Amino acid sequence: EFYLIIVGEKRMKNFIYRAQFLIVMFFYKLILLLPESARFKFGDMLGVIGYRLIKKRRLIALTNLKMAFPEKDEHEIEKIAKESFKVMIKAFLCTLWFKDYLNEEGKVIVKNREILDRVYAQNKGVIAALMHMGNMEATIKAAQGYEVVTVAKKQRNPYLNEFITKSRKEDLNLTVFTKSKSTSKDLIERLNNREIFALFSDHRDKGAIVDFFGMEAKAPTGAISLALKFDIPIVWGYNYFNSDNSCTAVIEEFNLVKTGNFKEDVLTNTQLLIKSMEQVIREHPEQWMWFHDRWNLYSKFYKKKR
Repeated sequence: EFYLIIVGEKRMKNFIYRAQFLIVMFFYKLILLLPESARFKFGDMLGVIGYRLIKKRRLIALTNLKMAFPEKDEHEIEKIAKESFKVMIKAFLCTLWFKDYLNEEGKVIVKNREILDRVYAQNKGVIAALMHMGNMEATIKAAQGYEVVTVAKKQRNPYLNEFITKSRKEDLNLTVFTKSKSTSKDLIERLNNREIFALFSDHRDKGAIVDFFGMEAKAPTGAISLALKFDIPIVWGYNYFNSDNSCTAVIEEFNLVKTGNFKEDVLTNTQLLIKSMEQVIREHPEQWMWFHDRWNLYSKFYKKKR
């Protein structure tokens, strides 16, 4: 009887996932019927709605911004937060027609591609530390012609997960590893392939304690650790939307500090990387994903009040 209950629950969950997937596909087909300008306007509208309705994420964004920019008033903070929601929604929607977007002339402007070409010429592969900023996945345009590997969380819905993974491979030539305990091992096994390893490195994760906007924060060390341990050149990059909904992908050099003390070098270089990213965020604050609980403030303050 217990076995039958478990089987029944699995079938019900699968039915729900399947229904969710079909609904998403319906709206996916529907939105592609609109001209691109209308799609982005729809994205702006969804961003405003999301800002108003998703209370938790709104509170996180506003709290993060107040901590990062104490000199800005409430009006400026709210304006940046709303724009950040709109940017992230548009970035997500754009993945629905990414292949056309990336291939249309002038949609993705790449700056400093020569940096990537130069470091790749060392024939060791490349580590690319990226940011959750602007039309972030469109930064793949800067690596056009190369094999790129990245890491992403597995979607709960298996149908959506398969669709997204397949689309990234076919449209972007992007191999996606699901984030897990074996991720580091999986990446290391591919190092001899001389690929570009694109790793998002700006959000809170297990790793080093760094200074970020004058506050203590945890930062992922995966990109820096791989570069140091296996002597792989590293670059970092970011993206921002332009006013016409084209976007600019920027590649920057990163010169690793090497003293021979691996642990200290990881900490030093992670801090240098985070500070460089902070400077870019200060220049384009509305483009960064502020509704991620970067300093774990929501858990510390809002949950305790409940």
